[in-house]
Order: sequence, then structure tokens, then C-alpha cells
Amino acid sequence: MIYFFRSLRVSRFPVRCLQAFTILLFFIASPTLFSDVYRIKKGDTLLIAVVGQPEYTHSVQVREDGKINYFGSDFDVAGQTVMAVNHLIREFLVRDNHVRNPIVMVSPVLQEHGVFVGGAVKTPGRYPISPETDIGLYRAIALAGGMAENADRQGVQLIRTDTAQRVETYDLSTNRAYTDIRVGVNDLVFVMPLSVIEVQGQVQTPGKLFIRGEIGIAQALARAGGPTQEADLTALVKVAKDGTLTEFNRSEQFWKSSENNSPSPLLSDGDVLYVPNVFKVEPIYVTGYVRNPAAQRVRGPLSISQAVALSGGFDVSANREAVVIHRRDGTTVEVSLAPNTTEGTTPQQVLLYPGDILEIKKKFEVNWGLVTTFAYIIIAGVGILIQLSG
Repeated sequence: MIYFFRSLRVSRFPVRCLQAFTILLFFIASPTLFSDVYRIKKGDTLLIAVVGQPEYTHSVQVREDGKINYFGSDFDVAGQTVMAVNHLIREFLVRDNHVRNPIVMVSPVLQEHGVFVGGAVKTPGRYPISPETDIGLYRAIALAGGMAENADRQGVQLIRTDTAQRVETYDLSTNRAYTDIRVGVNDLVFVMPLSVIEVQGQVQTPGKLFIRGEIGIAQALARAGGPTQEADLTALVKVAKDGTLTEFNRSEQFWKSSENNSPSPLLSDGDVLYVPNVFKVEPIYVTGYVRNPAAQRVRGPLSISQAVALSGGFDVSANREAVVIHRRDGTTVEVSLAPNTTEGTTPQQVLLYPGDILEIKKKFEVNWGLVTTFAYIIIAGVGILIQLSG
């Protein structure tokens, strides 16, 4: 492969275009191992290609100390994503004046023999094993860092490649006895992920819940320890993944009974169930560059757009591309409001809960008066230098 890149030395524009197209085609055709999910490990072989500069195209191996050597410089790459290493190499080439504006492409070189581990594991990827042997299913998952927090232990799939991709499903729950399940070369292990919902507000243990498929609000409340004494079950709020808010009411003890005359709304992946306080209406604070900064007293969560609307909308000087949320627990998060232009999607829905502070900052504006003053000083200085030199 390296000799292929080095052979592309012709400097004509059409041939350089062909170089770029060939290299791009190579990387596009590569497996999903090269995505930003994969993290580089010790022993990996990386192909570093610079489009139009074959002399800078090299194959390097990640040493036991987690580093690679490229043109006399060591780079710590173990545990980093392919995109991060790509950025490191590009910065090095520009900083040391090797290439002015390089197009760098870094890709792990696939080993001939290995097992694929994906899904709800900590480090999905392809892991090399000896072609003369196999490993256990537990060992294969351990190579990928173990199961992730949202792993469905009852839904571990093993796809055999030696028999027309036969799919086997195993239950690896912690209460089950160990079973020796062998994984062969080029087999695929996939750990099914669970859906994630949240229960917030006046419940005993607010936070995330991992479920299979959908769950009723009664079950969700029970798994969150049940409502507190201050919970208002007549004004429950369901926030769907797309940001839609729905309010509904239930009797005080409905969550304890399996018999419920009215159908219970279901919660699915990404939904939030909010239980408000029966005794008080709590504020969400909106500060900064809005027309009417104030505390907005609400009984449940608000979207950013709703909070801004309640405060009269953005001020003319407001930064409409990003806002800052100061959570009640002391954490701070910056949220982008600009749509993803590459994918054509809108930002993910972010909710404000009672006690949170939404801060709208001022947009960047050029101080033309200051710029004019500096320009005048520079022009005057140049004029003085010309007169002195004359």
C-alpha cells in the first residue's frame, strides 16, 4: 500500500485529482472501524496518508507505551479516536513547515484475523486473535472494555460468519451461571442497547432508567422509588424526545395499583417524565440579553425557546446561536442553537427545570469606532515615516 502511494508523484492537476479520489475511495470503502467511535489501541497499525505528498505517507505501529513515531516525532495516540490523531498529524506537518495545507487521512490497518465487538460496549471495534484458535464470548466483550451502562445483558447476539451468518442470542445476566460460548475468527458480537428514559422532579430517586421498548408511567414511578409527599400527580408532564410536552393527571395512589381504568401513557427511548411539586410554583430564571429578564414561575420543565418567549424574546444584541444553562445542582452547560448545516438537522432538545438559570449572552459585534481610530493612527504613522524617510 505504501508503494502505491509513493508511486503517485506526477504533478499534473488531473492526476492529483485522481490521487485524491483514489485515497478517498479507499477510506470510504473501509469498514466502520474507522469511525470516530473506534479508539486506537496498543499494537494497532496506522496508515498515515497525505494527499498529493506520497513522501509523507507511512505505515506506523502503536508501541507498548501507546505512542507512534512519525518523521522523528512521537505522538501519544492510544485511547484516542482516529479523528483526533488525524488532527495531531496535520498540526505537526503545518507547525514544522513540512506541508503548508495538508489533507491528512489516518486509518487503522485491518488485521487479517479478528473478532468484531459492537453495540453497547465501552470500546467497540475489531480485535485481532490467532487464526488457529477462538476465544470465549465473555473474553470478547472484555476486549471491548466490557458492557456499557445501557447494555441489555439478555440480548447479546453472536453472528457466525462460517455458516451463512447464523445469529445466536444469549442471556448473560449476572445471576446466570457461566457458560463457555466460543467465538471464532471474524465472528461478530453485538450487545443490544437498552432504551433510556428519565424521571425527574418529586420522586425518591430521580434520574435515568434503562428499559426494553416502552414502559408505563406507573412502572416508571415505581422504579424511581415512587413519588415524594410533595408530588403533584394531577399535573404530571411527559416530555417526548422531540420536545413535545403533554400534561396529564392521575389519582394519588394509581402508581401502586395494577388496575387502572384509564390507559396509561407510555414512555419510550429519550422521553422524560416530570413530577411537579404540589405546594409551590418554582421559578426558571432567564437572564442576559432578552427583552424582559425575570424569574418565570412554572410547574414543570420548559424548552429554551419557551423560556425565551416568556421573557419577551431575544434582545437585538443577543447571541442567538448559543446559550448557557446554569443547573440547579451547580453544573453549567453551553447549548448550541444553530442547526447542523452538514446534516440539515436542528439541535437536540434541551430542557430547563425549576431552579435552572438560562443566560443569554451578547453577540460579538465589531466596534467600528475603535477600528476607525486604529486605522487613522496607523495611516498617520505611515505618513510620518514616509515624510521622515523623504
